[in-house]
Amino acid sequence: MQLTSFAPVTSLLWKYLESCDIDPAPLYRKAGIDPKLIANPQARINVDRVDKLWEQAIIAIDDPTFGVKMVEHWHPSMMGALGYAWLVSSTLRRAMGRVDRYIHAVSEGLDTKLEDTPAGLKLSFLIDDSVDIKPQQHTLIIAVVLHMCRFNYGDELVASEICLARDEPDDKTAIDSFFRSEVRFGAEVDSITIARADADAELSSANKQIALMHDEMLMKYLIEIKKGDIVDQVKNIILENLPDGQVTDSLVASELNLSERSMQRRLQEHQTTFRFLLDTVREMVAKQYIENPMNRMSDIAFLLGFSEQSAFSRAFKKWTGKSPLEYRNSMD
Repeated sequence: MQLTSFAPVTSLLWKYLESCDIDPAPLYRKAGIDPKLIANPQARINVDRVDKLWEQAIIAIDDPTFGVKMVEHWHPSMMGALGYAWLVSSTLRRAMGRVDRYIHAVSEGLDTKLEDTPAGLKLSFLIDDSVDIKPQQHTLIIAVVLHMCRFNYGDELVASEICLARDEPDDKTAIDSFFRSEVRFGAEVDSITIARADADAELSSANKQIALMHDEMLMKYLIEIKKGDIVDQVKNIILENLPDGQVTDSLVASELNLSERSMQRRLQEHQTTFRFLLDTVREMVAKQYIENPMNRMSDIAFLLGFSEQSAFSRAFKKWTGKSPLEYRNSMD
C-alpha cells in the first residue's frame, strides 16, 4: 500500500524555497508533484514523491540546518484540521495527544509515541522504514512541534529535552538559536519533551467545542484515507458500526467478504487481533465523547456498544487506569 501525505503540508517547503529566491515549481514537477495540489486540502501525495522533492530541495538550498529555518513560514492550515485543533487545545498535553492520535492525517510515513517521563511529557516520532528521510527533515519535525507549542504557550517556552535522529552538523548555530536548549544528536528517534508543568498549564487560546469539532473531522478524514490494509479496514468498519450497537467479529468479517477465520488469520499476520482493535477504537472514541461535558456516561456506553454503563466503566478503567468520570475531571 502506498503511504501518502496531506498535500498542503508540502507548501511549507514551497514557501521556504521562495524565500531563498528559488523557483519551487520545477522541483515539484521533477518530483512528480503537480504544484496545484499543495493548495488543495482534499489532495494527498505519495510519500515517495515527497522524498524525491526533498532530494531536489536539499541540492538547491545546500544548507544542512535549513529545516529549523522553515518554521517561520508555518501556518496551521498546512496540517489541516489537526493544525486548527492544536490551536484551540486546552493544554499542550491535549495538543500533543491530538498529534499522537491523528498524525496519519498529516503523513502516513510517521507514527508517534506519547509518554510521561521523569523529564516531562515526551512525544517521539517513528519513521516508517520505507521513508527516505533527510537530516533536515528530522530537524524540521521537532522544530515545527516546538514552534506550535510556543504559538500556544508563549515564545518563552523551552523544551526540557530535544533529541534528533541525525548527525550533528558542522555549524549548528541556527539549531541552537531556535531550540535554546541542548540538542542531543544521533538519537534513535526524533523526540521533544516538555516539562510537565508547562504541558499541563491551561492555555488562553483554548476552545473545547471547536477542538471537538475538529476531532470529529479528523476521525472522519482518517476513515476516508485508511482503506488499505486489513488492520485499517477492520478499524474503520468498527468505527462506522459502533453507534449501531454491538460490533462483532462476524459482522466485520461479513462486511469484508471474509470468513471469521480468514479475517482472524490475516489480522494475526499483522500481530494483532479483532478484540485488540475493537478495544483500541472504543478507547479512542470514548475519550472523544467523554471530553464533551454535554455527553452523559450512559449515552456514551450505549454508543460504544456496551449493554451497561458499569461494563463501560470497567473497560475504560482497564484501558486508561482511570474511571470515565476521573478522566473527564482530569480534562478540566
